[in-house]
Amino acid sequence: MDYTQLIQSGETDSLEFKTSFNQETIEAVVALANHVGGQVIVGVKPNKKIVGVEDNEELAQKWINEIKSKTDPPQIPDIKIESISGKKVVVIEVPECQNKPVAVQGRYFIRRANSNHLMTSDEISNCRLQTQNTSWDYVLDERGDINRLDLDKVNLSVKRINERGYHIKENAPIEFLEKCDLLRDGKVSFAAEMLFSKSWNVNTTIEMGFFQDAIIIKDRLRSQSDLVSQESEVFEFVKKHINCAVVISGKLENDLVWDYPLDAIREIILNMIVHRDYRSPSDSVIKIYRDHIEFFNPGKCLGTSSIDNLISGKYTSKLRNKAIAHHFYMLGEIEKYGSGISRIMAMFKESGNPSPMIELMEDGFKITIYARKDDVVNKVVNKVVNKVVNKSKQTDAKDVILKAIKNMPGTSTQGIMGKTGYSRAYIIRIIAILKEETLIEYRGSKKTGGYYYIGKK
Repeated sequence: MDYTQLIQSGETDSLEFKTSFNQETIEAVVALANHVGGQVIVGVKPNKKIVGVEDNEELAQKWINEIKSKTDPPQIPDIKIESISGKKVVVIEVPECQNKPVAVQGRYFIRRANSNHLMTSDEISNCRLQTQNTSWDYVLDERGDINRLDLDKVNLSVKRINERGYHIKENAPIEFLEKCDLLRDGKVSFAAEMLFSKSWNVNTTIEMGFFQDAIIIKDRLRSQSDLVSQESEVFEFVKKHINCAVVISGKLENDLVWDYPLDAIREIILNMIVHRDYRSPSDSVIKIYRDHIEFFNPGKCLGTSSIDNLISGKYTSKLRNKAIAHHFYMLGEIEKYGSGISRIMAMFKESGNPSPMIELMEDGFKITIYARKDDVVNKVVNKVVNKVVNKSKQTDAKDVILKAIKNMPGTSTQGIMGKTGYSRAYIIRIIAILKEETLIEYRGSKKTGGYYYIGKK
């Protein structure tokens, strides 16, 4: 590895520099072990200046012993000495710990961006749950009551799941909940309560508002329904307050050109529901303005602390709510874990909207999306109109060519050209459509020539 180039790239969420070995170095090792692993290079200042360390053969073993004795569970990283620009530096290779969280003398640290932070009690709890390959929503609510669940909603979910090819016993909601580990020993999990609540659930609160400006709210809604119903409820409120152009095309249903790609909005809402930190005291909030929408969701983004990695998808997806995510996966709402943001960005790029702005905040995650500019809306409308016009012209051409073949059975492409005045290329294109619809037949050999007749349809 070219450590000179690595050092010049600067500190990241997996690389830290230390001038000398001390207690903060061990804290950095713990922070990386609790994150995704990485390297600590000793003998380099944070400004990337290489100062070097004392060249001592016993140095590596001494540091390993100190790291091992002060960490719980004990960490034993690989240590190697490298020579850079005539100076010695020590590279501490830290693997991600599989038995998190790791503490240094009773304190827990985690790496975020290019700094180490003391972990909160919630973060410590999450680490422990992930180590056990579970999550908070699978935990049983000691005060929970199965009578608070709407078993008809469970049956509706089972019906939707079976429509996707599953073979789950229907009209047996208790059995389904037990098989999904949402009901154990007669006690319900937090996920079951939020997915199938009879009425309202304070944990699922989403506050929504349509703002005339930063102060005046013209419409508002508080959603506290079950999570499955909440997806469409929130989507309809957002849809109600965004603009769309109506393209009158003469069809039974007119074409609609929305200010935002609706599939992307639905994806954002789904991500909010599935990845939210439901233990946070904060609510999810959606603010709709004339030219943009803000979506705030409590809970840090697990698996990365870099916006660039989040957008590009170059991070390990970690589920905060495994039970909730699994249920939405079975419903067909989630096709692939961890790809939501990259899909959202792609949909906005394809629609011609400005790129969304993503912010990783101290207590959550915020994404702001922007409406199409007027000139882009006009282009999209014109594209829809042209498509309709072209389709209408195509229908007329089909009728003209069908009439020509009917009046001249066995005619050739050349004969149709003489009768209609259309170009050869255009006739061939329309002929292909008519053949596919079995409205005409081609008889003869392509090598020696063939002729067209009215089909049997």
